[in-house]
Amino acid sequence: MTEAEFRQELKCLNGGYVLYGEEDYLKFSYSREAQKYVLDGMLDDFNHIVIYGEEFTPFGLSNALATLPMMSEKKLVEIRGVDFNSLKKDEIKELEEALMSMEENSSHTVLIIRADSNYFNAGRLPKAPSELYKMMSKYLKMVQFDFPTPARLRSWILKHFSKWEIGIDASLCDKMVDICGHDMWALSNEIEKLCAYAKMNNLSVITINEIDNVCCKTVEYDDFRLTNALLDRNKDLVFETLRRQKATHEPPFSILSSVIRLYMEMYLVSIHFASGMNKTQISEALGIHEFKVGKYINAISGVNPKRLERAVELCREADVKSKSYSNMVSYIPVERLISSLCALFCR
Repeated sequence: MTEAEFRQELKCLNGGYVLYGEEDYLKFSYSREAQKYVLDGMLDDFNHIVIYGEEFTPFGLSNALATLPMMSEKKLVEIRGVDFNSLKKDEIKELEEALMSMEENSSHTVLIIRADSNYFNAGRLPKAPSELYKMMSKYLKMVQFDFPTPARLRSWILKHFSKWEIGIDASLCDKMVDICGHDMWALSNEIEKLCAYAKMNNLSVITINEIDNVCCKTVEYDDFRLTNALLDRNKDLVFETLRRQKATHEPPFSILSSVIRLYMEMYLVSIHFASGMNKTQISEALGIHEFKVGKYINAISGVNPKRLERAVELCREADVKSKSYSNMVSYIPVERLISSLCALFCR
């Protein structure tokens, strides 16, 4: 189920839902919207059950689902902050047993599981979903929340300013993203600051001056920054990004997995592109967003296929070596891999 489909279903929620994907802000926003439609304002403290990660157990979930709503047609059960990636096989089995009761309880209970992006691995959709995803999808509706496109993000920013009755030019929305970053939590906070400043100073329109003077500037040193730098073959930015990720204690396995995924996907795209498939066909065949496929095609233009094969081999070797390190916080495998890849591709 897409975000748009879930939005259409908000007024008649029925059964259970897993809100998963990359954009955590949207999951928060939609779970809050769901409360408005499920709860009727009568004894909401009794009919809104929230189970947080530290207190979550499958047995506790079973009890919450089976409890009848108090003087109301329905109740809402929410699961937040559970690290599903850390669940053991027996715990997953117990979770499935709890979810089996969802169908018989759906007449009086709506379940929303807010799966944080770092705590839920959906696998490679749609062709290779994870075992956890496949299990949950048997009993619950899976709702995917991706990072918004630039156009969608611009529209969202404009809408937020409109709620405050403050005007802003669409081009300045892009400027805000450049300054503050793509994170919707951070952007939401910066918009509130700007609007409060405008109200306090009797301003009806936000200009570049207010953005420069009020907004906090953010340099995004994340997986996308690193992989984009690798795609652009910008060696200086690659190593500066890696340095900042180490300084902020980004887990080395997270960095390594993003780099390996980048070159594996690029290699697969190169094979399909060489066979004569276009961008849309490759996107459908591999389950990779068409925009990303286009970036890969641009990146491999003029690149010797042997270099891509060597990059994949380097990634395989780094993956094997990383698993042999007794110290799981070692950055050595990822540093060696990135150095080798830069030697292959970067200026």
